[in-house]
This record gives sequence, structure tokens and C-alpha cells, in this order.
Amino acid sequence: MAIVRGEAEQYAQAMFHFAAAVAASWIALLGGVQPTADHSASWTTRAAEHVAAAKKSALDTAVERGIELPPDFLAWIDADPVRRDSVYGCRSNPLPVLLGLRSLEIDLGEEVVRRQFPQLALAFAIQDSYAPRDVKAGGWNDADSVGKVVALPDVSARAPLTLTIQTDPRTPVNTHDTGRTLDRDDHIINFLEDHAPISVETSVRELPPLEYDERGIAKPRGKPTTVTRMVERGLFAADVIESASLQREFNEYMQAHGQDFRIDCGDRAVAWNATEAISDGDLRKRIAAAHEAFHAAYRAKGRMPQERDRAPTASESMAWFVRNDVSPPVASSEAGAHWPRFPLNAPWPVLIMLAADDQPLREREEIWQKFVDTGEARTYGEYIGGIAQQGDMQSARRLAPFAFSYGSIQMMWKDGGVCGTMGNIGARTERILGVPASTAGQPGHCAMVKMDFAEKTGEFSCQGGQYATGGDEVTTVHAGWNYDDVGGRRPMIFHQSVAWGVNEGVDAFVDTLVMRRAFDALSPSERAAECRSFLTQGLKRNPYAMVVAEAAIAAAPDPAMAVRLLDDFNKSLDAAKIPKQRDLYRNMVADLAHARVMALPAPTAKDDAAALLGELARQKCTNAPLLAKLWRATAGEDGFVAKCVESAKAYIASPERTKNRKAADAFVTQLRAWARTISNKNARVLWAKEVLGAFEGQDSIEIRGKKQIDPAVAALRKFADLSDEKK
Repeated sequence: MAIVRGEAEQYAQAMFHFAAAVAASWIALLGGVQPTADHSASWTTRAAEHVAAAKKSALDTAVERGIELPPDFLAWIDADPVRRDSVYGCRSNPLPVLLGLRSLEIDLGEEVVRRQFPQLALAFAIQDSYAPRDVKAGGWNDADSVGKVVALPDVSARAPLTLTIQTDPRTPVNTHDTGRTLDRDDHIINFLEDHAPISVETSVRELPPLEYDERGIAKPRGKPTTVTRMVERGLFAADVIESASLQREFNEYMQAHGQDFRIDCGDRAVAWNATEAISDGDLRKRIAAAHEAFHAAYRAKGRMPQERDRAPTASESMAWFVRNDVSPPVASSEAGAHWPRFPLNAPWPVLIMLAADDQPLREREEIWQKFVDTGEARTYGEYIGGIAQQGDMQSARRLAPFAFSYGSIQMMWKDGGVCGTMGNIGARTERILGVPASTAGQPGHCAMVKMDFAEKTGEFSCQGGQYATGGDEVTTVHAGWNYDDVGGRRPMIFHQSVAWGVNEGVDAFVDTLVMRRAFDALSPSERAAECRSFLTQGLKRNPYAMVVAEAAIAAAPDPAMAVRLLDDFNKSLDAAKIPKQRDLYRNMVADLAHARVMALPAPTAKDDAAALLGELARQKCTNAPLLAKLWRATAGEDGFVAKCVESAKAYIASPERTKNRKAADAFVTQLRAWARTISNKNARVLWAKEVLGAFEGQDSIEIRGKKQIDPAVAALRKFADLSDEKK
């Protein structure tokens, strides 16, 4: 579809010929930077020099700080060029990586780190240099830690690590202790635990009853079914929060025991299976206060943990994964039949998401043992409604004694949730089973992604799961893209390019990471002058070097160079014969290039702006604000409106329009971006009505036999203040 990746074909051709006619003057006027004439040092050579300098700097710093590193450890790193470059060349400061690797070796031993799982060790050392673990808080100092002074890994002599899984931390308090004065929390617990059992409906999975044949041999029992039955159990805090009558009992009990504490949570406003959000603000405050009090009592009296277990250290986390890999589930079991889920000797770049896992070991261990015992690998939980958007109400609805804290996967299973919870359950379970995985964002939705390995082809890939509002093109992975020196979240294609880059060759992929560090070390003016040679040589080494493409484009000094870099990128991919189905990779880099053009000063002369517009049309630019800016620069506000109308006509004529919602959603995105460039509301209304005129008699689309108002028409009517669709 022309409008999805650019203007109408006729317009693109016309503008291309016009651009060619004025190309020379355009380059001169825009101050286009020509490729540097000095090619005395290739980027491969520069990368090697960078590694040598970084290694010397790291070792010199270690000596200055009195840090001793065994010669055989350093020799082992140098013995493999890829390992050497990974340690010294993939971060601007390699010392934390070097010391992190040594720390792992001290804890886990040479056999594990040097011979059995060197790639996993590299993944942990490199990942932890981006996001050091905050073991006290049970989490990460995520991307915010980049650039901050953090404690270096400990490489002092110590005994090898003994992997210890924390046990249930709860120590029940005797709430009837006559040797002390009972407090409010004692009385809360006593009311709950001394209360007569209540009958509740519950669902359980049961096998069908046994049947026997005429020989007295039991027949196969078939699959288990879900059975609903009434059972008796003790009283939970959630039961009191749900029931007005129990609240009255509770209030009377507390008053009788000298406690000035009352609750008023309504009747069945928040029930065990409630899904509706609480709209009454005052009621919500009362329920939240009751939840806070009951939760505090459960924690204070040892019925729930005081806090979530601490996160494991890098050594503990790696040791746990190694233990499971060297002592896998029995091959004949359901779990063993699908083991391993992902190879832990895979190249380190595809293991980064796994090394980033900070789930406490006790939480992991329970899920792991269920998998070993029964083959259970639950990657989805109970999906609930609007109440999931109110964390305090969701917690109140099922508050009960529990061995795990909020934030744990176990609590997510118990309480349920919506897409964010499901994505977390999926990604966390995958990581527990040794698969690199992460949650991921989509428009109005949370999904998950994971690394996959095809044993037959030996290739890696990054696959999406639990998608709902689009495909890879609208997915942003929540795991840090820790392959540059910045980290942070990036679109799905960035992580896919890592897998593809490793498939091309891990040595070539690591080389491009080192090239990026060498490029980053240049001054801004040097990067501007060298960006083109850096791009072409980096992509020649590995066509999936997103770190190279991203940095080169960010260094483009003017629109002309940004356009050239995109052309060079596409030529490199053509030469490498990149598969057609990976156009999302091309599109992402095109978006980066055009965003760079948008960020740079635009040409002031109309002819220059028109020439640039022609180049962008040839490249099928979809950057709506950029197109709007140049349309106005070449033909004023009327020209901008005319181009929007022309784009609408191209969209209407496109065969992609009725294939699925993707084309319509893409055009709606452009319309909204164009609308945001019109600050005056009246002008925006007139613009929307003008563009709507292109849809006269064609305001509906039929997708898979279902007729509906075109989403673009609905968006334009909203901008034009035409809420009644008949208008």
C-alpha cells in the first residue's frame, strides 16, 4: 500500500526525477558531508585497537586498585578472540565485566565457568555490568544505573558458593500469648482463626471414577475434568471484606476486645471472584483501609512474609540454572521429554534476557519442582476484568494467609489479573525453565517474547507470544536492549536482529558490538565525518548489526547524509540477500533515518525542501510529522492539506485496505500525527472535513466478509466534530 510506506507511486516517481535535477545544488546548500577520504584504518582494525586499549586500561585500573587477577584466568580470556572481545570490547568500561566473570569463577569454579557454561557466564557478567542487582530490595537498578558509580564485583578469595534455596520465612506468632498484652493485629488474627469454618464453592480438577472391564482390570480413566463442590475451610480476610454480616461480627469482636478499629466494605462489593472495578471512591478507600489492616496483621503475625525474598546474586542465579541443566528432569517424564527448552551453551547475546532474571530462588524453585514432578508449565493465569486496574481492590478480593509476597509469580496465580499479569506469568515461567524471555508492550496490551532455538537448523529467533493488538511491528520489549552502552527498551525488531546477527556468526556479531564502542569513543565531529564508512563496513561484517545502523544514523550531520545512510543500509542488505520477510528490519532503520532527518534543521529554500521531499518519497517515508513539515515548506498550508487528501486517495485505492486492519490502523496513525501538527482547532476541523471528502461514497471497508466503518473515517469524523456517523 503506497500510503503505508510512502506516497502514491506516481508522485514518488515525479519527485524523484525533480530531485535528480537539483541534486547537486541541494547537497551544496544543505552542507552534505561526503565520505571521509582517509581510509587508512578499517573499522575492523579500529575495533582491534579499541579492544587492546580497553584491556590495558582495565588491567591498569585493577592494578591501581590493588585487585589481583590470576594469570591463567586472563590467559583463558585471551585464548578465544570472541571471548576476549566480549569481555574487553562490548562495554565502554570493561572492568565490571572482567571482575564479574572472575567473581562467577570464584563462586562456581573453573569447570563451570571456563568449560561447561562459558557463554552463560559471559551473559551474566555483561548483563550485570548494565544493571547491578539490588539484592536487598529484590529487584534491579535498571537502566537508571548506567553512568552511576556502583560497587564493582567482589573478587576476593572465598569458599565456593553453596547453592541454598531460602525456606518459607514465616514464623507464626502465638496470638493468644498470655505473657504479653495482645495488640490490634493479634485480635484480627484471632477473629479470623478462631471463627467457625465457612462453606465455600471451589473448583478442583479430578479424574473420572475408575471403571473395570469384565476381567476386573481398570479401564483408562481419561482426562481430568473440572468439578465444582462446596468445601469447609477457615475464615480469610477476603471473606470478611466481602461480607457485610462478617464485617458486623468483626466490628463487634474488636469492640468487645477493646480495639477501636472498624471496617465498612459494603456487601459483596469485592468478592473472591469479583471482576468489576469499584467506582465509588469512598467505598474504595474503606476497602483499601481494611485490606491494609488485614495485610499488616498477616505479616506481623507470621501468616504472610514481611517482604518479598531478596533477589539472588549473579552467582546464585547462574548456579541455579546450571543445577537444573546438569541434573535435568528424567527423560521419560513429561518434563524431560521437552528438555532442554533452550540451550544454556548458546552464544551469550541470546542469553541476556535469561541472565537478567531476578526472581527470588524460592519462587523459582516451587515452579521448577512442579515442572519436574508433573510437567506443568503454566504460562497463563486467571484473566479478570476491570478490578485488575485497581491494584488495591484486586489484592483485597483474595487476601488470605500465603507463603509468598505480592510481586511473586505465585501471588499472580492466586489473584489473577489482565494482560500485564498474564505476560509476567508467561515470561517468568519461561525464564524459570531456562528460556530467555521478557514481557513486552503493545498498544493497550502487555504481551511477552522469548528466544527460541530450532534444533534442526541450529538457528535462533526471537518470537512473540500472547499478542493481541498487533504483530511484531507494534511490540516493544521490556527487557533492556543491552547490546550498546545505553540499554533501555527497544522495539521487537531490535531483539530479533540480535538472534539473526548471531545466526550470521557470533564472532561477526561481537565484532560489530566492538566497532560500536570504538565509534562511540570518537568526538561528535569525528562521528559525523566517519558515520558512512562505519555503517558500510559494520554491515559488511554482519548485516544485522543494529548497533552500527543506529549509531551511524544518529551521527548524521544533515538530512542529506541521513538519506544516504539509509540508501547504503538497503544496498548492504540487498548484497547480503536478506530474506524478504524481514522487511520490518528495513522499515525500522528507515524510521530511524527519517526521524534523524526530522530532528535536523530543515532546508529553508523551497527547491531544496522539494528535493528532500522527493528523496523521502523514493524511500517511501512514513514519518507523518516530517512529511507535513516539508509539504508546508514546499507549498504552504494549502499544499499540506492537498497532500493529505492525496494520501487518503492513495490509501483508498490500495488493495491492502481490505486485507486486514493493519493498513487502516497505519493510516489512522498517520492521520493523528498530521492532526497534531495543526494547533488551531478550527483549522483542524476544516482539515479533517477536507480529507473526509476523499472518502465520499467509500467510507466503509469489508474485512473477512464483515462490513464496517473505515477506522480512518471514524478518526476524521472525530477530528471534524462529526460524532453522528450519518453525517
